[in-house]
Amino acid sequence: MTQSNETLKLLYELVSIPSSTDTDMETRVESLILEKLKSIPKLQKDNTLGLESIEHDSHKRSIVWGLLKGSGKETIVLLNHHDVVDTHDYDNLQELAYSPIQLKEAMKTGNFSKDVMLDLQSEDWMFGRGTADMKGGLSIQLKLLEKFCKKEDFNGNILFLSVPDEENLSLGMRSSSKLLHTLSKTYNLNYKLLINSEPHERTNGKFQIYDSSVGKTMAVVYVQGQKAHIGKVFEGLNPLSILARIQIHTELNSDFSDSALGEISTPPSWSFARDFKENYDASIPGAAGGYLSFLTLNSTPKKILNTLKDVCSVSFEETVSHYKKEYKTVFPNQNDIPDYPSNIKFYEELHQDAMEKDPEKTKKILSQSFEEIKEQLSLGKISTPECNFIIINHLLEFVAYNTPTIIIALSPPYYPHVTSCSNKDYKELSGVMHQLFSKEEIEFSHYFMGISDLSYVGLQNGSEIIPYVSKNMPLWKKDFYTIPFADMESLTMPTLIIGPWGKDLHKKTERVYIPDLIENVPNYIEQLIISLL
Repeated sequence: MTQSNETLKLLYELVSIPSSTDTDMETRVESLILEKLKSIPKLQKDNTLGLESIEHDSHKRSIVWGLLKGSGKETIVLLNHHDVVDTHDYDNLQELAYSPIQLKEAMKTGNFSKDVMLDLQSEDWMFGRGTADMKGGLSIQLKLLEKFCKKEDFNGNILFLSVPDEENLSLGMRSSSKLLHTLSKTYNLNYKLLINSEPHERTNGKFQIYDSSVGKTMAVVYVQGQKAHIGKVFEGLNPLSILARIQIHTELNSDFSDSALGEISTPPSWSFARDFKENYDASIPGAAGGYLSFLTLNSTPKKILNTLKDVCSVSFEETVSHYKKEYKTVFPNQNDIPDYPSNIKFYEELHQDAMEKDPEKTKKILSQSFEEIKEQLSLGKISTPECNFIIINHLLEFVAYNTPTIIIALSPPYYPHVTSCSNKDYKELSGVMHQLFSKEEIEFSHYFMGISDLSYVGLQNGSEIIPYVSKNMPLWKKDFYTIPFADMESLTMPTLIIGPWGKDLHKKTERVYIPDLIENVPNYIEQLIISLL
């Protein structure tokens, strides 16, 4: 069987195993990957492979690693993730989502766009959950590792890492920072480059290679208003009115987009917003909240928090001004118009106020809140970002400001942007790439805009990140969510995303371009490794 056919066979095998993110099923594909690594004589002989268990993980997942130990220190890291998003979007085809051949045949009778129907008729495309994102890249890297392991007297080292949970909270990659340090010390490795084989999308027909990755900061806004009966609304202040104005000032506002290296990030957008009434009653809500995401190329949590505080201040004042104007219209003979002073705080300040009031009581509230959160998550009643509202609500009840208040916080997952151009080894890498690859065939871009695990390979501007994230994230807890900032700061290597062309990721028409799987991507990565090592 040829190398290309072996890659396709491996991909079919990997895809056939469901490994939905944040589930016990991820461990099933980890066992298969480890089995494949054990079948490589060089790795088996040197015992340079294994499963690295992830701490505090209820699903007992692991990082799968294999190291081709050659001569010298110079090391290329091949990174992929083995989890996939769920298959609910496949509807009546759900049972075929992990069977690419049968799925493709069944879809040919469906009603899809022209582009999808053309690809269904083509032998160049493989359909199915995880084919593109990213078991295609996993298959390429695993077969390349096997190929290099057959070479005698290999100069350099290749470290293969397959991580879980990329599609959820990137627990796998966050845990990999420590593993990378351990392996570096154990085997005397000097990391020269990390290659992630996430799929790329083509807008101009050219193969895309990226050397950096966009960041994501998810901000949480909790608005405590003043509840009142709907017939006496002027006795209260509606938090939805404040939240709506905050949304209007931020949603798709390009003033909050980042630009760097000739590229621009998309503006922020809200993923969730609602009041917190559990049942209907004839009153305005007492509180409301939501969360929005900022995609970053250079903005730090420090800047985003301060920017959002300014927006909240303006929105609060606009709401109170509107309230006063309408109050005067409805009650023209009333001179004593209620006033609401602005009270906007970061979560860090709320937590500090609670600790000053009673530190032991505050710790107890937080402990009980996390127990409540874990139970709600296990029952599937809330998402991780929604958990922030539980903690903020309990602390607000305890502190009792007794005035409308806005709390600004940060939520997992947090992805720092990463820029390879600032790395000391980037100049050599850039020179090699431009010698190897034709600009007519390949387009070199800086930022991969799909968000990726590359965010945890190194850290830039740590002083504007570390204290602002750890102190303003209600869910920051050792056994719940943390980021190994110290390990990340000491990891310094350029990164690349070189993966196959994929379409409709996270949709039921997800598919991968087979020529990239069996020829283009393996050749590009192989040439690069040989040139660098």
